[in-house]
Formats: sequence, structure tokens, C-alpha cells
Amino acid sequence: MSVIDELTVEDFKALFARNFPYLPVLIDGKAYFIGDEVYVEPNFYSSLIDNNTQPVTDDSAWQVVNDSVNNYVSDSDIQRAWAEALSNFNLSLGGTDEETKLAFLYLVAFYLAYDLQLASGGAYGNITFPATSVTVGSVSESYYVPKAYLESPILSFYARNGFGLKYLNLIYPKLIGNVGVVAGWSLP
Repeated sequence: MSVIDELTVEDFKALFARNFPYLPVLIDGKAYFIGDEVYVEPNFYSSLIDNNTQPVTDDSAWQVVNDSVNNYVSDSDIQRAWAEALSNFNLSLGGTDEETKLAFLYLVAFYLAYDLQLASGGAYGNITFPATSVTVGSVSESYYVPKAYLESPILSFYARNGFGLKYLNLIYPKLIGNVGVVAGWSLP
């Protein structure tokens, strides 16, 4: 059993709590406040009162609202990205158990963000190569992508979003090996 087998979708959500809009599934016993939205299949509900712990069937506490599960990241989205990450993750590049887990979770985040980006591009997707500068109106953003990443046909793929760049920063030192010379000879 490897260290990544110990990880769960909940570990992913805990690490990336602020990065993705997770499906707001109702948590029994949790207090909700006016305007908080929850999902109980097949509907979304908005809280009409503060400190709301009532079941969604209580019309005085909850109101059905128009929303879609497609606006949120579900556990199945994370599991799909997880499977993609498993197919490309090299356990020997992680280092310690904690470093390995962190690198793997960033790889999952890369695939999740990449899949969401593909989905937002429609049936044909719309993925471009890594940009170093983007300008929209009076707002501009630029960042540096190391040349070593961009020139590698494999590493450049991970430079398409910030999670991939973070993943590369975590594993890159382990991609560069040391060479040692040992005296000896060989027989003809």
C-alpha cells in the first residue's frame, strides 16, 4: 500500500478549501444563516432564517432556489481527476510521505482545474499553451514560467495552470539526478 492510498477526497477538499466551488451538500446539525444555499438531491435550497438547523422540508426555514450542480465541483469530478493523476504520478518523485501526499494532491488539483477549463470550452474544449501575460481592458496579469518547463514536451503540459506549476515546483528537484563515479573496470 502506498502513501497516496491513505488519502481521501476529504483530504483534497481540506487542502483546497478556498480554491474550488464544491457542491454545498446539506450537513445535518450544521447551523445555516439567511441566504446560505445547500443541495439536497434533486434541489437547491436557500435558508430563510438564521441558525437554521431545520430539514429542507420546512417551508418556513427553506426555499427552493434555481441553481445547477454543473456550477459546482462534485466528488465525482474530484474522483475523475484523481484517476487521471494516478495514471501519471510517480511515487519515487515525492520524497517523504508528506511531500508525496502534497505533490499528489496538487497533481489532482491540476487535472481538476484542467478538466473544468476543458468543460467550459464546450464540446471542443479551448485549451491554449501557457501564457506569460494576459490583458483584458485595463487589467493585466503576467507571470514567469521557467524555460525548463516550457521546453519539455512533458513538463510544459503541467504549466497550463497554477496547480500544475506548483506540482512541478514540488517534484522538479527530484527530476534532476546526481551522478557519482566509481573506480573499477569491466571484463572484455
